[in-house]
Amino acid sequence: MLTNYMVDNVKGWVRQINASRSDERRKGFMATADMCNQFYSGSFGMMWDDKFRNEFLGGMPAPKFKVTISKAFEMVSIMGPTVMWDYPGRVIKSLPKMELPEEIWGGDEQAMQEFLQSQNQLEAEQQVRNKLMERYLNYSQREQPGGGLVRHSHRAIIDAIVKGRGCLAIEPYSFPGSDKKLTKCEYFSVEDLFIDPECRNSDLSDCKWVARKHRSYYWELERRFNIPAGTLQHKAGRESLSSAATRTTAEQNRERQSGRTNDIVEWYEVFSMSGVGNRHSNARPKMAAAFDEVVGDYAYLAICPNLDYPLNFPPALANRADDDEVREAFEWPTPFYKDGRWPFALLDFHEVPTSPWPLAPMAMGLGELVVMNVLMSCLADRAYEGCRTILVASKSLGDEVIERLKSADYSSVLDVAPEIQEKIQEAISYIESPAIRGDILAIYEMVSDNFNKVTGLSDLLYGLNPGNKVSRSAADINIKHDAVNIRPEWMLRQAERWQTEAANLERICAGWHVKGEDLVPLLGQHGASLWNEFIANEDPETYVREMRATLEANSIKKPNKFRDNQNIQQTTGYILPVMQWYMQTTGDTEPYNKYLKSIADAMEQDAEPWFLPQIQQGPSEEELAAQQQQQVAAQEQEQVKREAELENLRGKKLRNDKIEQEQNPPLPDFGPEEQLALPFEEPDIQEILA
Repeated sequence: MLTNYMVDNVKGWVRQINASRSDERRKGFMATADMCNQFYSGSFGMMWDDKFRNEFLGGMPAPKFKVTISKAFEMVSIMGPTVMWDYPGRVIKSLPKMELPEEIWGGDEQAMQEFLQSQNQLEAEQQVRNKLMERYLNYSQREQPGGGLVRHSHRAIIDAIVKGRGCLAIEPYSFPGSDKKLTKCEYFSVEDLFIDPECRNSDLSDCKWVARKHRSYYWELERRFNIPAGTLQHKAGRESLSSAATRTTAEQNRERQSGRTNDIVEWYEVFSMSGVGNRHSNARPKMAAAFDEVVGDYAYLAICPNLDYPLNFPPALANRADDDEVREAFEWPTPFYKDGRWPFALLDFHEVPTSPWPLAPMAMGLGELVVMNVLMSCLADRAYEGCRTILVASKSLGDEVIERLKSADYSSVLDVAPEIQEKIQEAISYIESPAIRGDILAIYEMVSDNFNKVTGLSDLLYGLNPGNKVSRSAADINIKHDAVNIRPEWMLRQAERWQTEAANLERICAGWHVKGEDLVPLLGQHGASLWNEFIANEDPETYVREMRATLEANSIKKPNKFRDNQNIQQTTGYILPVMQWYMQTTGDTEPYNKYLKSIADAMEQDAEPWFLPQIQQGPSEEELAAQQQQQVAAQEQEQVKREAELENLRGKKLRNDKIEQEQNPPLPDFGPEEQLALPFEEPDIQEILA
């Protein structure tokens, strides 16, 4: 029963993928993309192949000179560097700290303080988490195989300019021989992308599933999905070039014809938001309900059209799996759906609002491009014919003379009999080809100009003045500059949004798969522990919902050294006096050194020899601390000295008081009668007056 269900499941998904392939919107997009790509990277005479001539040129005979104008290459070489120049500077931010008015606490000071402390603690944790993720994302894009994110992005940008869409797949990986897991944004061709044919929105918001086509050696798939060796050997659909190169004998050729030498398997990764596929197959209600209950709406399947079961749910697992194992088998490798995202970052320059398939930038100019190639090829033929010399010679000259005329070049001398010389002027004449009509050249220029307007290839992008007219004023130059930059700036903004989406997808992927032990070389032991504490072992909501990746302004844009120099010169008069005052006040030269670095970068110079050391303002902190300690010690010594002196004074006073008492004993205490009996001494009047 389960086996039949799996067979129906695979067939249902194959039908869905074929329905996407047959979708008229996708077929139209892919036909245009293929033609544009032929003009970009095809053979020089690809437009004059029988298939193209019969389909698009009404069987027009092929000219002698098969010219293909390289407008597609010009678009890539001019627009490509405008869209992305360097690695994006990734920045991680969180929502700002929540602030509440004091009135809400009703005078409860303790509750308000507890709330503020919790908010400060939360903000501190967010800052640690953001810094860890930011450092990792700026590291991973340079570390990923295949030349780093820049190389993969450049390939996707070429696809977006030529075909209409560039694709990056975000997934974990490990280097060969290493158990450390990192993340990457890998390029894949738009031809390998399949989208739910019922999707109607360009942002895929109503899409229920997407799929990516792969081509792998059968033994790689067996290892990846833990399938017994040799199971997929006879399911391969084609033979690799390396295998064909080793099979040259007649017996091996017979094996090749029977398909026994095939070693490449075509399979599809399906990311579903509509369950394991019950809605696309003839599954029995009970079995379908069981899978819907266990797996849910979000399911991952690896489908091989020649296999009766999904690669991620082989019979060995299906026969013994409990509910948890079934749920794990069909779980997305990275649950991007938790943030409402697909595992791909797609770059589209021109969306079609009612279609999931965009419009190629060159699509609306293909008619003009075909006309230009036809006219140029015909003009080349006419020019060649016009350069030929055609003689009309009378047979009376004789066969010998005519043959010598046919074989003569411009430097030849014909030696003829005297009687023949008199007849030459009469017997030989030239046929002149008609001149090329000027209206043909005018038509070509008109068609070329129209193509340039459609695609944005303005003369100003080539450093030329339109119509060879020199601008006479700064206002005219600024107007032209603003006008010519509208389309490149738009494409740049689209690329920035695309790179932002890729960074956010990689943020989720890193939080889900990367552990602190994988990042010891990057963060150190302490940083790896912090990664585990604040990211890897945290609730996934912390890195799925609370974080957002953004790009530093103009971090992927080509540096404009001339503009930077002009801007620096305009601000120098304002900034340098302030910096000078700041340095004299604080002794801090770091802002000044950073300003020097920006000047040196604009001049493409090394700024380090120009940097200023920190200016010492008075004693250093160590000297101030030592002076303070000395002052405290001196004060303590002075206090001890004063206390000793006071103690000496107290002792001396006590001794003096004792001596005085001994020398002048106190008078006896007489009563009233005894006092009257004492002799009376008359006071000295002069002493009193004195």
